[in-house]
Amino acid sequence: MTAVRWKKSGFCGWCAMAVLFSGTAFVDADTRRDTDTSFRLTGTTQPEDSMSRSPGSSYLLSDRNIFAGYEGPWTGFLSGMRATTNMSDKFADNVGNPIYFESPFIETNMKLFYAWHDFPSNGQIGGGQLNAWAAQIRVALSDRLAFIATKDGYTEFNAGILPRASGWNDFAIGLKYAFIVDETNDFVLTGGLRWEIHQGSRDILQGGDAGANELNPFISIAKKWDWLNFTGTIGGRIPMDHNDGNHILYWDLHFDTEIAPETLPGFYPLFELHAIHYLSNADRFPVDFGGLDYTNLGSSDVGGSSVFWGDLGFRWKLTPNLSFGAAYGFPISNPGNDIFNQRVTVDLILSF
Repeated sequence: MTAVRWKKSGFCGWCAMAVLFSGTAFVDADTRRDTDTSFRLTGTTQPEDSMSRSPGSSYLLSDRNIFAGYEGPWTGFLSGMRATTNMSDKFADNVGNPIYFESPFIETNMKLFYAWHDFPSNGQIGGGQLNAWAAQIRVALSDRLAFIATKDGYTEFNAGILPRASGWNDFAIGLKYAFIVDETNDFVLTGGLRWEIHQGSRDILQGGDAGANELNPFISIAKKWDWLNFTGTIGGRIPMDHNDGNHILYWDLHFDTEIAPETLPGFYPLFELHAIHYLSNADRFPVDFGGLDYTNLGSSDVGGSSVFWGDLGFRWKLTPNLSFGAAYGFPISNPGNDIFNQRVTVDLILSF
């Protein structure tokens, strides 16, 4: 499950934010392609006329950044990498596995997302569904360092072996730092660490025992080859009590490309591949499936098994400050071996 937990937001509030971030001007294709890619990592802020556009990408509604000309107390505060390079504008953010698939780019944004997850009826969990809403916050502290809050929200849980329930999810915060930013070769390498706090509701398999507290070190990369964009993450989930939580290794791969900037500016079809490897058993629940990306069950008979799934979808960049994503997730390994039958994820990213 997409470890998705999130606070419900009113429809009117979402609309207001969308209007604010979308801008009002439509621009022609020549304007969208007016891409000055000469920004360098000089440690200085881009001039306003350069920063107002986002070179390296086109957008459906407007290529104007409404925060153009912002000058923070130091380079990259709130503006992140956009203060020194346009690299992040060339890529499309991932949609699948939103809790643990962390972007390597240093940005300030809010991601609002919803996930519907379907459990396999032929597994031990006995079928059922999950609906989750969440908001993620990322704040650029400089052009290389960002604070991240990537797990929270609200979940409605209806599994076959458990009573129907709803409640708040666990909370995770952390930091990430871009160690390598190579604009010449379109390459970024970022490392980070998250801490998950077990304050959520036990009724939806959040909170509870010490096993729900875990450390999450990760490494993320981005690389562009001509027309193809790639981002990826590898990380571990380390429970504070090995009896109550499973040790987990995970990785995510994302590929995207802007297929038709002339006719569909800002539209990026994407394909993603995700995997979770359970490295140990625990004694919290006597079952042979794990919590995937939703929770850490501490299962007693899951060590040595793996789960693979894919996502097909798109991200549509409306402006430099607003994008929309959607993806359909499907199992690659046997869905009856764990809890992944199918999933739909949609999100809205509001960027500084």
